[in-house]
Amino acid sequence: MYRYATLSLLLLLAPAASTAQPFDFALFWRLAPSVFKIEAHNGEGAVSVGSGVLVDENVVATNCHVTRRAGSVQVLKHGMRWEADAQASDLEHDLCLLRVPGVRGKVAHISDARPRVGQRVVAVGYVGGTAPRISGGEVRALYEYDGGRVIQSTAWFNSGASGGGLFDADGNLIGIIAFRHRGGDAYHFALPVEWIYRRSLDLKQAHAVTPLGQDLAFWERAGERQPYFLQAAALEAKRDWWALRTLAQTWTAADSDKCESWLALGLAHERLGDPQEAIAAYERAIRADLECTEAWFGLGHAYAALGMQQRVDEVRRVLLALNQDLATQLSDGAHGR
Repeated sequence: MYRYATLSLLLLLAPAASTAQPFDFALFWRLAPSVFKIEAHNGEGAVSVGSGVLVDENVVATNCHVTRRAGSVQVLKHGMRWEADAQASDLEHDLCLLRVPGVRGKVAHISDARPRVGQRVVAVGYVGGTAPRISGGEVRALYEYDGGRVIQSTAWFNSGASGGGLFDADGNLIGIIAFRHRGGDAYHFALPVEWIYRRSLDLKQAHAVTPLGQDLAFWERAGERQPYFLQAAALEAKRDWWALRTLAQTWTAADSDKCESWLALGLAHERLGDPQEAIAAYERAIRADLECTEAWFGLGHAYAALGMQQRVDEVRRVLLALNQDLATQLSDGAHGR
């Protein structure tokens, strides 16, 4: 069967797993000079506070939900204040670029590599609007959407951090902090850096800073108007496995070639006590993406539920090459993910 052939292939190709390294906290202070506080002045004394990342000379990226009502936007750092004189916006994807003449800081290095599940990340933003705060975590999931991969991570952030940076362990910018999905658990999401280069964000065609209108970003829409992956994340956070299964069945029919859709279906079947159906869904997820680590993890748990310890051990060997933390969780019989 497919799963056995896949296991054999990856067991042969898997490199020796490296020892996990302690996180370098000195990295925090290297990243802070690239991140700024944003004050969006909305008229009548109202001010929205967020964060921004210097992505090019005199160019700061932030979220449009921070600036969309503003008649003027200021960028702050170390007691200094600069005025943005133009803005390019992509409201649908919640990404705005500000032209800020004379702004001083360190231009963030944008990663050339695509993010991967399990990699260490750091979120930097002005949580609470006072000073830059930094939290470490790892990429929990990736979702293909409109030419980029929306990043879900365990790097915590709160109000005021919107528009800040999500960086990899080498200090490369991999995402722009955007929103949290609240529920039983809080999930933290960042926008892909690929979106910075969208045609709609050409600063040569930018306009003076004025209110952008009332259009909502993809993640702000209600219910079924959101992408499937956000609907699934909300149901998973609430642990509504019956509803997740129904949604995932629709999602797999619409996106049968995406690991994420089959992963959601597998998780729903697993939590509803149907390991055989879970295995079938996880296999489809792996067929779509051999490095879909969460699907391998779920497959190991489903094998364990059926008492298939040899298969569990084989999956663990694959995970050692893909994500050591998940390999350890599988060995320990951990169920949270």
